[in-house]
Amino acid sequence: MSSKRQPARAHSAPPATEPGLVELCLMGPRHLASHLEWCKQFPDSNAALDVAATTQFWRGASARYGQLALEQAGAADQPQVKPLPAAASAHVAKLLALPAFRATFNDVPVAFGMVPLDRLVVSQYTLTQATVHSVATVQRPSPGQLAKICLPLAPTQTSVKAAGHDDDLFSFIADAHDMRYLGATVLDAAQISGLTMRGHVQKVVALCVGYSTNLMNVVRYNGRLVLNNGHHRAYALRAQGVSHVPCVIQACATFEEVRLAATEEIVDNNDLYFEAPRPPLLRDFDDPLLTCTMPVPRLRRELRLRVSSDSRQLAL
Repeated sequence: MSSKRQPARAHSAPPATEPGLVELCLMGPRHLASHLEWCKQFPDSNAALDVAATTQFWRGASARYGQLALEQAGAADQPQVKPLPAAASAHVAKLLALPAFRATFNDVPVAFGMVPLDRLVVSQYTLTQATVHSVATVQRPSPGQLAKICLPLAPTQTSVKAAGHDDDLFSFIADAHDMRYLGATVLDAAQISGLTMRGHVQKVVALCVGYSTNLMNVVRYNGRLVLNNGHHRAYALRAQGVSHVPCVIQACATFEEVRLAATEEIVDNNDLYFEAPRPPLLRDFDDPLLTCTMPVPRLRRELRLRVSSDSRQLAL
């Protein structure tokens, strides 16, 4: 008998003990290779992972999805979106005034509504249980509390720390995995105080590091709602019995608009999410035939930015 550890099945969220050390994994269609690749991030935790057993479990999950395609064809089609309650509408009015919101959601038309959690298509296949438990602190949230959870006005993550730099490489570390490069802008030297450089500064190129708006949002296309961001919150709230949550809805009329609004995962597997008879749904995380748990270490995210320069002579 093999001594290697086989994937453990889970009916729903694992026990609350050591939540940061458990990941809930959905064995999604087409995602066996990506799941095995994801496991390689944690060589110490998963050194004994039995690839053959994992493949066998995924094969069973694939058969289960085949069964669901027959029994629940159309389960994701034409979900009913409810209007926002008054408390959520007041919150959204504040959100619309934020420059970060306008800059983030300026590619395709957006709307707001209460989306049904049971009908949401998912595009993320792992859920960190520590994050899930942090959402579940508010029991039976009111409409106003739901709006704050799903559509935050400010980041709640820990601070970003500069981890060192040399002439062209800058490193940053944060406990939150949402840290990212937010783009660059050009400032006048007068806008920056305390500059001490080797010369007289005229312009400053600012490379911005921080967090996304982290709003729960879906891409609406071909009569479906595909969750673009907010999987942990959606799962945690559904587990509390919440049926509908306030959400940013990115309404796409063409697939070219989907390319602008959706994640790379959704774009690359668009036929699975928008055309398959029964795509992966949020409620699938509660199906023991489709999920397994995986121990993982607590991780930090490191972001590195490299700068290069060039100059040339231009004719007047």
